[in-house]
Amino acid sequence: MHLQIFFFLSLPFLILSTPTPYGPRRSPKPFDTTARPGFLDWNRLRPDSFLKKRDLHSVEHFTNPPPIKRRRSPETSPSTSLLAPLEDRATPGQWSNMGGLGSYHPSAISWGPGRQDIFYTHRNDRRCYHRFYANGGWSQDWADLNGSCDFAPSGCKRRPNYMHVFCKGTDGQCWHRPYNGGSWGGWQGLGGSVRYYPCSCSWGFRHVGIYVCSPDRQLWGRQYDENTGWGNWANMGGSLAGAPTGVSWGEGNTMMVVMGDDGQAWTTMTNNGAATWTNWQSMGGSLDAPPAAVAVNGTMSMFVTGTDGAVWTRTFTNSTGSWSGWMNMGGTVMDATPPDVTATDSRNMEVYYTSTGGAVYRKKMTGGTWSSSWENMGGSVASKPSSVGWGPGNIDVYGIATDGSTRRCY
Repeated sequence: MHLQIFFFLSLPFLILSTPTPYGPRRSPKPFDTTARPGFLDWNRLRPDSFLKKRDLHSVEHFTNPPPIKRRRSPETSPSTSLLAPLEDRATPGQWSNMGGLGSYHPSAISWGPGRQDIFYTHRNDRRCYHRFYANGGWSQDWADLNGSCDFAPSGCKRRPNYMHVFCKGTDGQCWHRPYNGGSWGGWQGLGGSVRYYPCSCSWGFRHVGIYVCSPDRQLWGRQYDENTGWGNWANMGGSLAGAPTGVSWGEGNTMMVVMGDDGQAWTTMTNNGAATWTNWQSMGGSLDAPPAAVAVNGTMSMFVTGTDGAVWTRTFTNSTGSWSGWMNMGGTVMDATPPDVTATDSRNMEVYYTSTGGAVYRKKMTGGTWSSSWENMGGSVASKPSSVGWGPGNIDVYGIATDGSTRRCY
C-alpha cells in the first residue's frame, strides 16, 4: 500500500520517501478475540506536549509553501505488476482513471443525492486537491485547494452544501478548510501536534468533531458548533497505534474506534455531543491496521484487518448497549491496510479491501445477510479503498494506484 516513510521536520524541504500511517505487518498469527488489559491505563490522562507552542506555519506559508525538493524514489516508477488492466473484474462494472498524482488514500464524501467530493494529497507539492461529481458529470479537472499537507486528508459533510476538509500540516498541527453554502473558506490552523492523519465526523447539521493522535499516542478531540465556532482541544486518553476512526448514528451520538499499541481494538462513545465520553473499552482482536467503521439507525459496526490477513467484524447495538462477538469474514488483505465500509441502512452495506495483489474485493450485506464470498472487483490499487454512498443504490469506491492516479470503480 504505502512505502516506509522518513520525514524530518528539521529538514522541511526534503522528503526522502512517502510516509505511511501504519507500520509493517507483524508476523502472521491467529486472531485473538479476547479483551485484554492494555499496556497503559487508557483512562488515565498523561502529560503531553500536544498544545505546546512550536514553530507553526503561518496561513500564508501553509497556503503557498516554498517548492519541496524531492529525491527520486522507487515510488516515482510505477510497478507494472500493480498496474493491471482496469477492466479485470469478475462481474459487470467499470473502473476509470481520474488522473492526479496522489499519495496515501483519497477521501470520498457525499453531502446529498447525486453529489460526490474526492480529496487527495499531492505526491510532490503536498497540496490538497479536490474534484466533485454533480448533475450527472464530473468537474473538469482537479482543483488545487493549496495547503502543505502531511498524510491523507479527511473530508466530512455537515449538511447539504456544507462540508469540511482536514489534514495534518507539514508543521505537525491540524489544519482545516470549510466549504460553506457553495464556496470555500480559507485554511485555518487548529493547533495541536498530530502523529497520523486526522479523522472527522458530524453528529448534527451544526456540528463537526475532529480527532487526532498525539505524539505520545493519546487521542485528542475538538468540536465545532456553527453558532459558537471551535471549542478547545480535549485530551481523551488512550494509547493508539494508528489514526483514529469516528462515526455517528444520530444527534449527539459519536463512537471512536481505534487500534491500540497492544494490537487490539478499543472504543469510547458519547451521547451528549462530546460533553462527556465513556471510559475506554477493550474489544479484543489482533489488528494489523486501524479499524473502519459505519454507524446507522442506532447500530455501529467495526471492520478490521487481522494479523491473519482476514477481515473481522463486530457490531454494537445502541438500544441494548451490547456488542456482538467477532465474526471472521475471510479475505487476504494487503499488509497493514484497513478495509473500508459504506452503509445505506443497518441491513444493507458494502465492505471493501485491497488485496495483496492490488485488486479490490467486496462483500455485500443485503437485508441483513452477507454474501457468501468476496467479489473480485479488479482494479489496480496500491492504497486502502475509500468508498462512498451518494444516493439510493449508488456506492463508488476509490483508491490511489502506484502511478499516483486516482482510480474509481462504479
